[in-house]
Amino acid sequence: MESILMIIVFVLFAVLSDKSGSKKKAPVPRPENSAAKTSGNLGFKIPELRNAPDSSKRDAEWIRLQEQAYRKEQEAKRREAEYKKQRLQQEADIRAAEEAAYEVQAKLVSVSKRKPKLQIPVLTPETAQQAVVFAEILGRPKAYRRRR
Repeated sequence: MESILMIIVFVLFAVLSDKSGSKKKAPVPRPENSAAKTSGNLGFKIPELRNAPDSSKRDAEWIRLQEQAYRKEQEAKRREAEYKKQRLQQEADIRAAEEAAYEVQAKLVSVSKRKPKLQIPVLTPETAQQAVVFAEILGRPKAYRRRR
C-alpha cells in the first residue's frame, strides 16, 4: 500500500513540476538609446588604414587594373600547378621505364601486376570427398581447441 502511495505522490510531483517549469518568463525590454541612433558621431575617431590606397585612386580604372592583376596572378598559379602535375607524370613514366629496364637486365620473372581473381573451386562429389578427408586429417583450427 505504501509503495502505491509513493508512486502516486511521485507522479503528482512530476506533473506539477512540469507545468510550473514550462512557463517561460518574457524578457525585460531594454530602453532604446535614441541619441546614438540619430547622430552620426560614434564617440571616437576612426583611424586611417595603413597602406590603403587614396580615395582619389579608387575609380573604375584602378578597380579594372586590380582585377587584371588578380587574374594574372591566378593564371600563373594555375600554370604552375599544371606544370607540376605534368612533371610528376613524366617522372612516374621515367621511373616505370627504369624499373622495366632493370627487370629485363636482371632477368627477373615479371609478376603480373593485376590481382588474380578469386577462384571458387567447383563442388563435385570427388572434391567434397577430398574436403572431408582433409578436414579429418587437419583437425580443428588451433583457435577452437580447448586450452588445458
